[in-house]
Amino acid sequence: MGEITSTAQAGAGKRSEAIADQLRIGHLRMEKCELREAEEAFLKAFELARTAGEPAAMVESLAGLLRFAGEALDEARVKRWETELDRVMSAWPERVPPMAWYAKGAIAASREQWRTAGRYYLECVRRARKGLLAGSEGAERDLARAFTMLANVCLQRGRMARARAFLGVVLKRFESKALRGVNGSVYVQLGLLEERARNLGPALQWYRKAHASYLQEHNWYHHLYVLYGYARLARLQQNYSQSYWYLDLMDKAATGPEFGILRREIRRERERLENDAVDLVIDGRNAVVKTRERGSIALGKQYVLLDILQALSRAHGRDGEDAERGLTKAEIIE
Repeated sequence: MGEITSTAQAGAGKRSEAIADQLRIGHLRMEKCELREAEEAFLKAFELARTAGEPAAMVESLAGLLRFAGEALDEARVKRWETELDRVMSAWPERVPPMAWYAKGAIAASREQWRTAGRYYLECVRRARKGLLAGSEGAERDLARAFTMLANVCLQRGRMARARAFLGVVLKRFESKALRGVNGSVYVQLGLLEERARNLGPALQWYRKAHASYLQEHNWYHHLYVLYGYARLARLQQNYSQSYWYLDLMDKAATGPEFGILRREIRRERERLENDAVDLVIDGRNAVVKTRERGSIALGKQYVLLDILQALSRAHGRDGEDAERGLTKAEIIE
């Protein structure tokens, strides 16, 4: 009898280890922007966890699957995984982790149902606090992430002071602990708060902090959202060529339909650049000059003139005593 019990325990241990491996692979693949491979790993983890009857692992897998479906703007897949999540929550009501409520909040947020999202994130906070008191693994990260998303809900609803208060709580309690993915998200939202207030200098500083945080974690997926912040700031500062440059970087990294949200935001930002109230836009990528009066003027083989215009423009944007010097003939030829 003891041998049977020992064998069963060993089998259960192997299953749990296999589930943990797939979840770890899923998170790493996502951070590397390999979303298809990440989705496959989370799907394997979910199937293993369902067979083993492990609700916490099922919820973590479903949270990942919901994220990918939402990012791809695939409402049919979102509904499919939402139904699975509801089944897990009904079957194991006492064993549902805070992450389940976080995932429900993310679903509502993807549909821009901000009040509903806020209620789910608050429930995640309540349950994470209970888990923290009980010494549950991961409770700190769940709490920090829920507060961060509550800030996002407030920001989307125009409640800037409350959003800043929630982010302040996360910074005070968790910044020094460097919970993976948390600090970068907080810095991005603080940058967005400053950007909305047109405090572009402070916004840039927060985006740079997020940039450093994600680079340290090798989290290229979230780093794309930092590049998006840089692109918006460059446009607001009327540095249009720089804004295009950031958007081009995002384009190269976020290829394929699985990057639906990012590609939608890139497209929207390009439209803002096109429609911005300026007299002249020099598009060096496509050898086109755009004016308010005449629209687009294609230069064709005369693209070298466009390069000279851009070089002169950059030269006059220099700081200090060198700002008005322009360029020498040798510099233009170079």
